[in-house]
Amino acid sequence: MVTCLGVVFMGSVGDLWCQSVAKAPAIIVRYPVPSQLVSSDSNFLFGSVGNPKAKLQVNGIPVHVHQDGAFLAWMSVPETVHGDTAVYHFRASVGSDTVALDHVIRRPLVSRPLGSEPTWVDPRGLGERPERWTRPGEMVSFRFVAERGVMLQLIAGDLRISVPPLRHLRGTLDQYGVEIDLSLLRDAACEAGHCSRTVGSWPSSAPVSGLQLDTVKFELLASTMGYERHHVLKIPIAVLRKDAGTVKLIEAHDPTNGQSGVILARPSPFGPNRWRFPNGTTARVTGRFSDRFRIELTNGLEAWVVEEDTEWTDPYMGSAVTWDARFQLAALDLRSRPHLDDVHGVVSLRIGVSQPVPAVVSVIGERSVSLTLYNMVGQFDRIAHGVDTGVSSVTWTQMEGPTTRLEIEFDWPVWGYDLAYESGNASSYEGPRASRPFSDLPGSGEGLVLRLDLRPPPQIEKLNPLAGRRIAIDPGHPGAGSYGPTGLFEGDANLAVARTLFDLLKEAGAEPVLIRSNGLAMGLYRRTERAREAGAELFVSIHNNALPDGINPFEHAGTSTYYYHRHAVNLASYIQAGIVTRLGLKDLGVVWGDLAVVREPWMPSVLAEGAFMMVPQHEAALQTERFQTDYALGVMDGIEAYFADVGKMEGVERR
Repeated sequence: MVTCLGVVFMGSVGDLWCQSVAKAPAIIVRYPVPSQLVSSDSNFLFGSVGNPKAKLQVNGIPVHVHQDGAFLAWMSVPETVHGDTAVYHFRASVGSDTVALDHVIRRPLVSRPLGSEPTWVDPRGLGERPERWTRPGEMVSFRFVAERGVMLQLIAGDLRISVPPLRHLRGTLDQYGVEIDLSLLRDAACEAGHCSRTVGSWPSSAPVSGLQLDTVKFELLASTMGYERHHVLKIPIAVLRKDAGTVKLIEAHDPTNGQSGVILARPSPFGPNRWRFPNGTTARVTGRFSDRFRIELTNGLEAWVVEEDTEWTDPYMGSAVTWDARFQLAALDLRSRPHLDDVHGVVSLRIGVSQPVPAVVSVIGERSVSLTLYNMVGQFDRIAHGVDTGVSSVTWTQMEGPTTRLEIEFDWPVWGYDLAYESGNASSYEGPRASRPFSDLPGSGEGLVLRLDLRPPPQIEKLNPLAGRRIAIDPGHPGAGSYGPTGLFEGDANLAVARTLFDLLKEAGAEPVLIRSNGLAMGLYRRTERAREAGAELFVSIHNNALPDGINPFEHAGTSTYYYHRHAVNLASYIQAGIVTRLGLKDLGVVWGDLAVVREPWMPSVLAEGAFMMVPQHEAALQTERFQTDYALGVMDGIEAYFADVGKMEGVERR
């Protein structure tokens, strides 16, 4: 027997391998990678032993070996043996040939490290914290990890605040936490001379005269059994008596992923993306955490954006106002609009506005959309439907905040949309006005227009719904992605399925567009941009799935399809049904997901997860032509059924 202690890296995926003689199995652990931090109490691990006849044990528990030598196990994560170190003991044998491997991972600490004082506090909660801009009275969370039974207090000058335990973690460690008004903490520390102050200028460079940034020094006192220890914390703090200024949202250049044409915003600093604001949007800054700015959408509603997507601009002029609006067919002036030159019959809504406020579009029904303008007062006397635009009704509501909301109904199903600010004639309705003249409204001379382009469905042949349909096929993960137990790269599996789908669609009379045809890296937004440039009517991204730590793959592996926008959910449902029928894997259902490529609103966009890379049977099947064809046929079945359903709808024949 040969026992391998330590690690050897092979290739670019960090494979561990160990082999005694040619007849012996080779143990390759693909996941978890060496020294990975595993927080769950149970987890999966997978890899290969090379020889399908090998008998494999992990920590003394037999593990099934697939017919190609792959293995997938679900078991308790071993306890730590020193500090945060834990070890999986692998043992594989074929006859008398045996090989062993000790695979080292890390786990969250269960107790304070050996040799440390009883007043030990996890250092990740100490030291200097990210810069914060806060308002008086705004509560901020402090969290610490320490030994159970320790008494914790935050001390800033004469201010002392108890930090109670919140919950038990693992072993003898607890999480402690408290909510604090950060301005009180700053005031107490500064009065005691424990802060350094910068007035008017600091690294974040907000052009607001007199705004103060104080780097506040305070202490966390830990005490137990007669021991005491003062741990130091620092936070750069600015207390905002008013907003910090106004920023313009401009999407930063991303050399890796390209650009989406919008600025994404979140309800919390690191939460999911829930708003898409046009370039040029302006908003007040009301807070900061690290590299994230909090902006005010309207009274009582705020969002978080990345600092690199902002630039400081002139102060806000107060609530913005609209002028009148009109719909028109946009085919004659598409040359000024990127990615629309191959599209005919686009319906464009133009609204004159005094300022570029935060604005968002939502598809609220099969034939209806809403346009919400935050910090906006509506001044509509008229909203002209235009000629042959398919607009059946428009209503607008003035809401508190102030917020203006338009709801638009069409004679046809909404296929996609695009929203942007552009310069132009602010008098959107070209005709006599009954309302007061523009000169009475603030910002009336700027000539700013909010333009919403709305895309009707294509004409669909009832006898052959795929005929002439331009479908973008995106093989996911070019240059990056997961690996199966024997080393199959997901990007390669996705490309094989996508190529098959391309051939099948072309044979059926469609006009498929293959977003990539090789393994070279391609940015997320470059892929959706290419679909727009090609005039695609649908966007389908081909993937195969993986799971986060702590989820049992034997219970949760199967097929799922993701969407983001309301007008893509039917497409996702049809494709999900098609793949499940063809592959016969567990139906995990349709999923709303905050995924970059399905956030594309110009066409129904979905992402299919046909199988699971980590499951040996799935990985082996993905390497066969039959499975690749069945996956592709399932997607095509779904697309065809979707187009056929749309083709039955009244109003689709208008183009």
